Order: sequence, then C-alpha cells, then structure tokens
Amino acid sequence: MAHLTQRIRQLLRKHGFLFALLVAVGLFVANVIVLPAFVAVDRWDTTLATFAPFAILAIASTPAVMTGGGGLDLSIAPSANLANVVLVNHLLTNSTLASPWVAIPIVLAITTAIGLFNGFLVAFFRVSPVVLTVGMLLFLLGLNDHLAPEPTATTAGWIMGLNGDLGPIPWGLVLIAIPLAIWGLTRLTAFYPMLYFVGGNQATAFSAGLSVTAVRAAAYGFGGLFAGIGGLAITGVFRASDPNVGLDYSLIAVAAVALGGTPLGNGGRGGVIGSLLGAAVIYLLDNLLIVANVPNQWLQVAYGGVLIVGATVGAAMAQAPKTRAKHAARAAAA
Repeated sequence: MAHLTQRIRQLLRKHGFLFALLVAVGLFVANVIVLPAFVAVDRWDTTLATFAPFAILAIASTPAVMTGGGGLDLSIAPSANLANVVLVNHLLTNSTLASPWVAIPIVLAITTAIGLFNGFLVAFFRVSPVVLTVGMLLFLLGLNDHLAPEPTATTAGWIMGLNGDLGPIPWGLVLIAIPLAIWGLTRLTAFYPMLYFVGGNQATAFSAGLSVTAVRAAAYGFGGLFAGIGGLAITGVFRASDPNVGLDYSLIAVAAVALGGTPLGNGGRGGVIGSLLGAAVIYLLDNLLIVANVPNQWLQVAYGGVLIVGATVGAAMAQAPKTRAKHAARAAAA
C-alpha cells in the first residue's frame, strides 16, 4: 500500500494536471447521468461558449503564478471585464471602431498593457504581487463602473456570432484554442525555459545572467493578453457589458490554477493545460449543482472547497528535481 501511494505521489509530481483530469472525468460522467442532454450535439456551441470564460481566465492567471516569488495576478478577471465594457460601450457604438479588425486589437492592447504594467512593478520594484494586483483589481472595478454604470446590451453581428459556430467548430472552442496556441508557440522560444528557471529559483536565474525583470513582466503581459481574449468570451456569452461580472470570475480563475497542479506561491512548475482542466472541474461542478437545484450560496462554498483542495494538493506535490534541472539547463544555454 505504501509503495502504491509513493508511485501515485511520484506520478502527480511529474504530471500535476492528472488530479484535475481525474476529477473532471468523474464530474463529466456525473453531469451526463443527471442530465443526459448535457452531451447533445446541438448544445455544444452554447456549452463551450459558457465554459470559455472559465477556461481562458484560468489560462490567463497561470503565467504570473509560474514566475514564482508569490506571483499572482488577481486583476485578470476585472481586466477581462474592462475589455468587455470598452468593447460594448465605447467601440461597438462607434461606426469607425466597431469592426472586429479594429475593436479586437484595441481591447487586447489595453489588457496586455495592464498585465505588463503589473509585471514590471512586481519585478522591478519588488512590490508584493498580491497587494499590487488587489489594488489593480479595485482600480479596474471602479473604472468599469464609471465606463458602464449599468449593463448595456449589444446587437453587433459578430458579437452575436461568438455564441454560435465558426463553420462546424463552436466559437467557444476557437476562443479557448487561441491562448493555448499562443502559449504553445512560446515553447519554441527561449522564453519558455527561462520562465521555468526564473520561477524555480530567481536568485540562480539572475546569477546566470537572465533578465528576471523582463521574464516576469512578459509573463504578466501574456496574462493580460489572454485576459483580453477572455473579455471577448464574456461578451459573447452575455451579449452585453456588465461592470460587475469580472469579480465573479476572479477567485474561480485562481482556484482553477491551483487545482490544475500549478502551486500558488511556488513557481517553476505547472502549466496552462492543468489550469484548463481545473477550470473544467469548476465548470462541471457548477453545472451539476445548478441541475441539482442547489441554492446559489452553496456555489460559493463549493468554489472555496475547490480552492482549498487545489492549494493543498499543489503544495503536497514538489517538483521533481530533474525536471527543474532540465529547464535550468535549457535557459542557461539560451
């Protein structure tokens, strides 16, 4: 029995996302049992569109955590909310700016700039990530309220389509795939091993000649970029601006990261696939409780329980030394 426990522990150390994968599979089966129509083909576009904000904001929250040093960006969800508000209330109402080819780059530039700003302050001035990003969260909540005092609906054709299909592919799946593809491309660059090296041991990375400030700022910048994509997903679901919706996703995103095997407070391990699976766990749990007519207040209890479990499991799994050494060697060579 002890040998089996040790093997499981080693497996989870090597593949931190496995815990979230197993839980997600179990919850998926439970959803199908309770509501067989959950897997109906004609529901896929709506289901994936609703899941997309959970997934994208969890992905967006991951790079900051991977930088180590207590890295965390709690302003991700309000930043996505800002993209939603600016898009609906200020771009789609302007005939010159309403085109997706103009509006999307604008909102992505805004959220990326917010992420870079957070990352620069955290890395260069060594500001506490939690304190800084809570401050940014409060700032963005106030700004969103100012820019959109009340929810405002939109009938823009391309926004309405985000809740449907792109040919045979649901738009929700496309939106989730975009940040995954962008992050996947970083694996082909020197940035990816540098991120793991910096997250694992910043002092050693600095001694090796790496620009810790640039790596950490870039990681937060990627989070900001993905938050902008999350804002598009939110707009597609609600087809309106809502200055308060971002707060609903803030802790959900953090819980998904922890549940997916990226330990909060310790960098150098984990990844976006685990966060995606963590988001799937939360979404499936949320859907199961709603179908079971569980009161809304118990959803918050469930989210808190998921965060506690995720943080506990993540803390219990230390990264395998050989994995960290591999990334350190690649970063040093780059």
